[in-house]
Amino acid sequence: MSNPEQARAAPDAVNRLVALLATEQDYTGLEIAETLWLSMKIEAVATVSDDAAVPANPPPLPVIEAGATPPPPIEAPDLTMPPPEPRANLNLPSPQAGVLPSQTLPVWVADPPMLTNPLDIIRALRPLLKKFAIGGGSRIDEVATADKIARTQLWVPVLAPEQRPYFDVVLVVDRSSSMHIWQRLIDDIVRILKRYGLFWNVQVYDLVVTPDAPKPEEAVSLISTPRRPGHRPRELIDQQGRRLVIVLSDCAAPYWWQGTLLPILNAWGSIMPTTVWQMLPPWMWRRTALGQGTAAAFRSDRYGAANPQLITHLQEYDDPDALTIPQRLPLPVVTSDVADLAQWSRMVAGDRRKVVPGFLLPQQGGPIPRTSTYQELANQRTPSNTEDPAAEQAAQQQALEDLARERVERFLELASPAAQRLIMLLAAAPVITLPVVRLIRDSMLPDIASPLPVAEVFLSGLLQRLPGQSSTALMPVAEAGEADQPSIAAPDLVQYDFAPRVRALLLEFLPPVDTIEVINSVSAAVEQRWNKVSTVDFRAFLTDPTLPVPEGLQQAKSFASITADILDQLGPEYAEFAQTLRRGSQPPPSPEPGDFDPNDFPLQDIEYEVAEFIAFPPLEPFEFTEAHFEEEVDEAPEEEVSPAPDLEPFEFTVVTLRQRPAQQQRTRKQTQQTTEWEIHRQQQRAYRWVETLPGDIPLEMVAIPGGTFAMGSPEDEPERYEDESPQHEVTVAPFFMGRYPVTQWQWQAVAQLPQVERELNPDPSRFKGQDRPVEGVNWYDATEFCARLSAHTGRAYRLPTEAEWEYACRADTTTPFHFGDMITTEVANYNGSAYRNGPAGDSRGETTPVDHFEGANAFGLSDMHGNVYEWCQDHWHSDYKGAPTDGSAWLSEDEGARRIIRGGSWNNNPGYCRSAPRPL
Repeated sequence: MSNPEQARAAPDAVNRLVALLATEQDYTGLEIAETLWLSMKIEAVATVSDDAAVPANPPPLPVIEAGATPPPPIEAPDLTMPPPEPRANLNLPSPQAGVLPSQTLPVWVADPPMLTNPLDIIRALRPLLKKFAIGGGSRIDEVATADKIARTQLWVPVLAPEQRPYFDVVLVVDRSSSMHIWQRLIDDIVRILKRYGLFWNVQVYDLVVTPDAPKPEEAVSLISTPRRPGHRPRELIDQQGRRLVIVLSDCAAPYWWQGTLLPILNAWGSIMPTTVWQMLPPWMWRRTALGQGTAAAFRSDRYGAANPQLITHLQEYDDPDALTIPQRLPLPVVTSDVADLAQWSRMVAGDRRKVVPGFLLPQQGGPIPRTSTYQELANQRTPSNTEDPAAEQAAQQQALEDLARERVERFLELASPAAQRLIMLLAAAPVITLPVVRLIRDSMLPDIASPLPVAEVFLSGLLQRLPGQSSTALMPVAEAGEADQPSIAAPDLVQYDFAPRVRALLLEFLPPVDTIEVINSVSAAVEQRWNKVSTVDFRAFLTDPTLPVPEGLQQAKSFASITADILDQLGPEYAEFAQTLRRGSQPPPSPEPGDFDPNDFPLQDIEYEVAEFIAFPPLEPFEFTEAHFEEEVDEAPEEEVSPAPDLEPFEFTVVTLRQRPAQQQRTRKQTQQTTEWEIHRQQQRAYRWVETLPGDIPLEMVAIPGGTFAMGSPEDEPERYEDESPQHEVTVAPFFMGRYPVTQWQWQAVAQLPQVERELNPDPSRFKGQDRPVEGVNWYDATEFCARLSAHTGRAYRLPTEAEWEYACRADTTTPFHFGDMITTEVANYNGSAYRNGPAGDSRGETTPVDHFEGANAFGLSDMHGNVYEWCQDHWHSDYKGAPTDGSAWLSEDEGARRIIRGGSWNNNPGYCRSAPRPL
């Protein structure tokens, strides 16, 4: 149906169909209604009434006029590509969307999540809910207790051990350039896994690859917190195998092709279940780096089996000898589809009836495939013709046309029906961004719950980024959003357009009614943003070329141009409005010479006052002496200031104390439970520079990142003092701090340097030892040490401020110690007395060598609690009222006032060794 006469004949055809079903097929009225409803749902015949052209709730100000002639009823699109029609002029450029100003992009529209079915995903992962007992009986088993009371009439509780989920999960997120479109999907996955408590713990790490790393083992690191040192991949290994490693990736980055991740995946998969959560549908996997391996299917007959323990089945057309090649890691691959997740979780749970697809990874990587642009491919198909450039250009345009048609045909053959429908709807969108894709999917394809159709569209090769649309370039715009709006992700600002000729081919399949709905939805979203940044009416701006263009929004005219190109393909009903938009997209006409006519401007009467000239006395000459001021310059040559050397990474062990329930001791009258504290160690990395003192003695300076923390102690902290109040927020700039307290070896080296203000005793310590911290020095000695070191190195060394010391000691913790809520003599040196109800320890009666306990805080600093007190710049105050909040030193007018010491010492109670105390 393509003309008004056919539209008027539609009701008669419907009446004949109803009569035919009622008389010859004996259908009831209800069956006829359901048949017609079903036919509309499957779009066998889509009839559009006069009212259907206008939505029930139209956008506030749609681009298409509400009074426009509605499109006639249309037939369902035929997905067979029509033959190319002859073109009058193949040299015309293909219409391409312009780059809209980022301020007008529809980024704050109704924006549904990529995963709209979280409960279905949790149900699919239910087989992984196995738990195991930890500790002794520490909770009441209500069912068993009730049963025992009913049987014995004895009101005695039945205790059962605590249980925890069998698995914890580590999500390793690939952050390569091709993954930016999946940021929203990754956020949804992380939120679902964390929110529903399915696993014991969910940790998230960003995968960072440094191709030019000096050592292969340093090429890959994992970042859990921005601007913090990364972790080595082997730190994730749980020797018990109770950790699932899930890599979220499309496996398309160069380091996937080069095999940089193969040793890491082998190390994880040999001990723990490891899988790849693919962003792409299965039919696209062979186009990624996974295609370098051998496709296979995997089963398992045991719960939580590591990858080498999986049962492998090769596909028929793959090489059967692949199973005999040693050191090939089986790697299951799963998608966001609920059915795929259910199959994978049952396989991990040991159900050998379930099969999961994947690959046998190769032993090494290969070359990175080279991709060609449409123009490059067209040039390869076009022979050079230097004699007739016009004919050569026409041949290139024809090659682009043929190439686009081939790509569209291939996509329609391979893609799912949902992806086919989505890409056709996008062809009608004047601007394409990720929020626009989600808007169209939510409003026009509500039955699509899986994100895989979106992946098919973006990886089809039919879309391309517009110029200047990298996430890095758009980050400043994303960070400059309004205060009353949610934050913008830079990937949501990236604009796309179809490759040359592709949009026109896809619009041949899309019904006009859907085209109008897409244009109206996207136009309303853009107009909503436009009204936030401009006072010019959006409709008038698009249709009137004489209106002034708001500053910074000149490129918005391209929206009208591409909308007009889309409307041109809908027929003559929309030709007039398309022409209006096209005129509006043109630059305002320039006035011709001589067109100026003063009569064109209305005259106005104004009032004014006449100024009087004041007669000044005549000027007289006078004499003066010219003087010059010259700055005296010391002729002595200036000392050259040495720049700070490049930072280098170093690894250290972070020590924490955790309370563990011990075995219960049961008596007749009471049940007494004892506790013990266990030490947990975890490898971490930070950055430092090493200063070389006289005698080649190293002084390690650790880079402390800036940040904000709560200085002081909360009122409920045990053994606190009033001078630790009020707790207040302080922002500290980045600085460097010694990794250990100054040792006697380092003190002696600096004491030999030239004196600055006072003499230094090279050996003031009572407890001798080169690796022991220096003690027995006062505040003035410490400042002299810094002054001599500064003069020797050309770098400014000083004592830390009190705020800097506490910030560095806490290292992003809020507990009394950076170990946690407890301190023991196994991790620090103090007098051995108990803190709160904790264990008592040994009193060593002397200092210990630095790093004696082989542990540090999260910044990489050791011996911050106990051993020796450490001097700060600040004068002591009775409380924090009026204290600075910028991390600077708090000084009084009395230079002789007592200075601050921090950290406690070998002969102090543990309460003095906390992060907050500031004793007299």
